[in-house]
Amino acid sequence: MKTLKYFFFALVATVVLASCNGSSTATTASDADSVANAAATAATYKVDGAGSELQWHGSKLAYGHTGVITITEGSLSVDKGNITAGNFSVDMKSMKETGNPDAESAGKLAGHLMSPDFFDVEKFATSKFEVTGSAENKTDSTTHTIKGNLTINDKTKNIEFPAKVAIEGNNLTATAKFTINRNDWGVTYGSGLSGAIGDKVIGDNIDYSVSLKATKN
Repeated sequence: MKTLKYFFFALVATVVLASCNGSSTATTASDADSVANAAATAATYKVDGAGSELQWHGSKLAYGHTGVITITEGSLSVDKGNITAGNFSVDMKSMKETGNPDAESAGKLAGHLMSPDFFDVEKFATSKFEVTGSAENKTDSTTHTIKGNLTINDKTKNIEFPAKVAIEGNNLTATAKFTINRNDWGVTYGSGLSGAIGDKVIGDNIDYSVSLKATKN
């Protein structure tokens, strides 16, 4: 199948994977945690879906693929410079491959990713991320450490990753990069766990790159 020949897999990156499982290390996925509630004193910023973006990157052996998924809605609550609560949702039916000059091939790849083999978007049309905790963690490239529940294919796991948050006037931007192991969310097609061998093995790791723009309510 041509789709498999050029294949990869799937949320939201720009990091190039150097091997089947990628050069990035997947964040630890633990059991879902309680979603954080915004403090009464927190300011709420509404996520602008049109100005936000979720990118993905995955691989099969020497082949790498990148793409985007549309962020539809969300909000972030900020108190004393810290994100105290928040969430965003993505439309899994919007999944596209980018950077492939062959439109037919790109369409077939996206179609396979959206099929029951992977994300079964007819059954699970929305994925989401919900903040469960955060802390300021200022370095040269980040400002916060974010913890949250990531739901894919109706399975929820808690992950943690660094992020950069900036507030100017009524505008907020938040960016983050993280890697997950898709098997943790039950997406096992082509994985060694599914019995795939040799050149049929698809990389377990997915790199996500999230860029959120939000405006104070």
